[in-house]
Amino acid sequence: MRFLILWLLCFQSLFATAQIDTVLLNVQASHLFPSFPIKSSYTSLFDRRPGMNYIYSANMEHGLGIYDISQQGVISPVINLPVSTFNNLDVSTVEQRGNSLFVGIGDFQITSNTSSGLAILDISNPLNPIIKDLWDSTLFGKGVSHLLLDGDYAYCSTMKDGIFILNVADENNIFFVSYLQLDLNFPAPSSPNAHNARGLKLRNDTLYVCFDRGGIRLVDVTNKTNPVEVYKYINLSLNTQAGAAYNDVVLKGNHAYVSVDYCGIEVLDISTIPFSSVQWYNPWGCTFSNWSGAEIHTNEMLLGNGDSLLFVTAGQSDLFVFDVTNPLVTKRIGQLVNVSDTLATHGIDVFNNQIALSFLRTPFHIPPLTPFYSDPGGLKILSFDVQNSSTSLDHYNLSDSKLLVYPNPALDNEIILENPDPILTLTIVDQLGRLVYENQQIHTNFFKLNTSSFPAGVYYLKATTSETIRTQQVVLLR
Repeated sequence: MRFLILWLLCFQSLFATAQIDTVLLNVQASHLFPSFPIKSSYTSLFDRRPGMNYIYSANMEHGLGIYDISQQGVISPVINLPVSTFNNLDVSTVEQRGNSLFVGIGDFQITSNTSSGLAILDISNPLNPIIKDLWDSTLFGKGVSHLLLDGDYAYCSTMKDGIFILNVADENNIFFVSYLQLDLNFPAPSSPNAHNARGLKLRNDTLYVCFDRGGIRLVDVTNKTNPVEVYKYINLSLNTQAGAAYNDVVLKGNHAYVSVDYCGIEVLDISTIPFSSVQWYNPWGCTFSNWSGAEIHTNEMLLGNGDSLLFVTAGQSDLFVFDVTNPLVTKRIGQLVNVSDTLATHGIDVFNNQIALSFLRTPFHIPPLTPFYSDPGGLKILSFDVQNSSTSLDHYNLSDSKLLVYPNPALDNEIILENPDPILTLTIVDQLGRLVYENQQIHTNFFKLNTSSFPAGVYYLKATTSETIRTQQVVLLR
């Protein structure tokens, strides 16, 4: 018994970090494009180099935009490289490494672009960017949606043809390494216009790939010339709520945070395969039937503030900020929302205490082709200010999740679960992940569970409501 109590206290101390009460967001500068001609910013990026006060923006059909932000409160256009610079391919995404800017090309949203590819620019002088090399191929015909750099390689996801890997060790000579078409028959049989790969993250030699048709894929890229799809995950229960189209992913420890279009965030435990859903966050009441025209469409995500904050662009509600200091409870603590405007965010970058937001221009709301009307496109710079509460073990009791489990630790043969929203289902696993209890028909706010058949030990309870999935640890003492 003494050992279990000491183990619990040690476990609690891992999460005894200062909780974040509030994040205040302030608009510092704004640069909105004219309504016509149609012009969007899909992704934007702060220049990371000291003294280089510039933003690089993937302006799609208008090429690459470079903006001076040295004057406080002002975003000043200084140069625009048109699509003719990039073999008449739209500019969809940007990444930086030192004096080099990597530019994903091809419009992944339409079919008029005949190729996908990558350009590398020398931005030693941002006022005079120089193309070092450009690679594109008609084999990948719908554009690059996301770009990830790692060492000598660039990983590109496309919305039609899976992922391809390029060698960029010599930035003056990009060359093709390999290609992988992800399984188009998961989670359902393919259709001719099936959407494909989106957000990318790399951990060790495993590539996490969001799949717009549903779910997340793991690709083993140990051998760059032969990438292999090794695991597929989807939460099919979300199809009745969100469509389960996975847009972007961030990794933190044993957890992955996934933006699920049409509007929600799923938190996954990725410590073991199969993955398990820890939480589904959908406070906006989005369903599969009401997503079109809704104010929330979760898109791009980034961690910031020492990985304690999760920043999520949210379509027509510009930005949401979540506290992820406790991976078991995702809590919204900041937002920038103006539902009366027609601005819609897609891309985000976070650098120090500043945020760059990219705004789309979608002139027509035609369900299901476009989720909302948005006008105009453009850029905004925000600052954020974090307000912390004191560090305390009390924060680990998961009261923020509103799910109460008591007594905990439990000496008797009964524990009680309470939640403001009715608990619909409950599953319990032991430390080894083995299922020891499951009840799919609870539908009550107050539930008593007899634990007499459970051996002493540590267990993990997962309670599902109509809006969330909450996980709680409980220790049974005998």
